[in-house]
Amino acid sequence: MTAETKKAKEGNFAVAVTVGAIAGVFLGPVWGDIVAGILAGYLAGGSIVRGALAGFIAGILGGLILGLVILVAIPFVQPFLQQVLGPLTALLYILPLLPVIFSLKAALFMTLGGVIGALLAKYL
Repeated sequence: MTAETKKAKEGNFAVAVTVGAIAGVFLGPVWGDIVAGILAGYLAGGSIVRGALAGFIAGILGGLILGLVILVAIPFVQPFLQQVLGPLTALLYILPLLPVIFSLKAALFMTLGGVIGALLAKYL
């Protein structure tokens, strides 16, 4: 196997992580995480470790992106929720921590999916 065919078979790691993170955000919990991990692992190709690492990083980045979206959205919804929550409105700023915590779960499922995707890329 020449270096060019090996490089072509490995795929682009950055593209795999980016696509996996975006797919993880849009596909949702558990099964979406596994499917996004399979996608990231398949695109990363190469070896099982490469696919697992692509899935893991994509899971962490997906959770962080979701946390940032929530953090940006809080000032827009805070005036509406202030009447309902009253003095507890300050607790809204804890909400962006939840996706970061749940991104660990996503990272584990996407790592599993990344291994499956890397195996698919290797044998298909």
